[in-house]
Formats: sequence, structure tokens, C-alpha cells
Amino acid sequence: MRMAPKSAPRDYNPSAMLAALVAILFVFQEPKANPPAGEAKAAEAPAPAAAPKAVKTLDDRAAKTAVADFQKAWKAANSMAEKNQALDAVAESAHKLLVKPIGQIVDNDKSVVIRKRAVELLAQQPPAEARTEIVRLLGSKSTQPHGPVLAALVAGLSRTGYQSKDWATVGKLFGQDYAAERVTLQEAILDLATQQKEKQAIDVLLDNLDEPGAKDVHGADNPPAEYWEARWKAWKAWRSKVKDALFAITGQRFNTADEAKAWLAKNPLK
Repeated sequence: MRMAPKSAPRDYNPSAMLAALVAILFVFQEPKANPPAGEAKAAEAPAPAAAPKAVKTLDDRAAKTAVADFQKAWKAANSMAEKNQALDAVAESAHKLLVKPIGQIVDNDKSVVIRKRAVELLAQQPPAEARTEIVRLLGSKSTQPHGPVLAALVAGLSRTGYQSKDWATVGKLFGQDYAAERVTLQEAILDLATQQKEKQAIDVLLDNLDEPGAKDVHGADNPPAEYWEARWKAWKAWRSKVKDALFAITGQRFNTADEAKAWLAKNPLK
């Protein structure tokens, strides 16, 4: 008599058994070796920044040669690449004889990019001569249309020894135009006022502390809407710098011009 085969247990589940087997095999896999600690740190650490190149002060004889070679290379340069190569030749050099030829590039070159680079090289020249040239360039007619060049000059003035008498040239640049390309210039002026705690900047700061807008919309002397729109956008970009400059000068935080004027009336600056 043939016996019937035994039936599988009621709780038997082929899929569950297969999953359990896979899990067991996974657990017993050989773990991957961890990289050495030094290699892991090296992989995570960012690449070190290149050290700035040192500027060498030339003696008079070497400076005369450098200026002659530079002017010759500049005269022959036609492209931006060739102009940059000419600037590269004096990029690590400093001497008062270099101030004038570099200043002429800031004053006259057609490229704003080249002009800005020339300002950087000008600011690394001997401070007394460089400062005088930078102040001249800030008042030059040829630099006035170029906000980024003026901004670089203001920053360079901070590096070469700003003097309070320079504010007569710097301060009047702030409100001449509120176009977008002048924002970097205005920010540079505010940074200078903050760093130098320049009390002469108070009037400019108070004029630009409040949100700009027409006091008399229907007044005959009210600028067009485009002016107020440009001024508001500029103000939004640097309004916090106005407050920072006022704090640096007065030691107080103000939210409105009226608040600042009331405090200054009781606490006049020396």
C-alpha cells in the first residue's frame, strides 16, 4: 500500500525562506577594508590656497630697466592677453617710477578689466606716491563713467594711506549716480568710511539711511520714477553698510535719519 507524501507545513513560505538566506549571506560577506586615516583626511581636506606672491622693491637701476621694458611691451600689445603679459612683468615689482606708467593705464585703457588690474598693481607701489596718484585718478574725468574702476581705486586708497583731506574727492562720488554699475563704488566708499571712522561722511550717511522716496511726488523738482527705482535698488544692496558706518563713527545704532540727527544734536562729534 502506497503512502501519501507528507504535506508541507502550513506556515511554510518559499519567498520568506529565500529572503532569510540572502540576509544570512550578506551578514557573512567580508567587510571592505577602511582606508588609512591619513588617506581619508587627505581626501576630505580642501586643497590649500596658493600663497600670494611677494612684491619685491626694486632699486633705482632695476626700476629704470623695468619701466623701459614695460613701456616697450605695452606699446606693442594689441590684445588683452598681450596687455596682461606686459602687466605680468611688473606684477611682483614695486618702485615709485612704476606709479606714473601704471596710472596712465588706469586713466586711459579701453578695457575696464585691464584698468582694474592696473589699480591693483598701483596699490602695491610705494604708499606716498601711489596714494597721490590714486587721488588724482579718483578725480579724473576719464575714470568717472566707470564705477568698478572707481571702486577699485577707493579700495586701493585704503591700502596706501587714506587721509582725511581725501574725503573731499571720495565723498562727492557717492550720490552722483545710483545706477547698478555704481553699487560697488558706493559699497567701497561705505567700507572706507567705516574703516577710517570718517566723521566727514556723516552727511552722506544720513542722506542714505532712510528708504529713498520722493517727499513731494508732485513737486516740479522731483526726479523721475526711474531715478527712485534705481536709488531704491542701490539702497537695498548697501543699507546695512550705512548703519555699520554710523555705528563705527558714533558708537550708536540708528534706524532712521531723524533718530540719528536727534542723537547728534545732543552729542555733537568733535
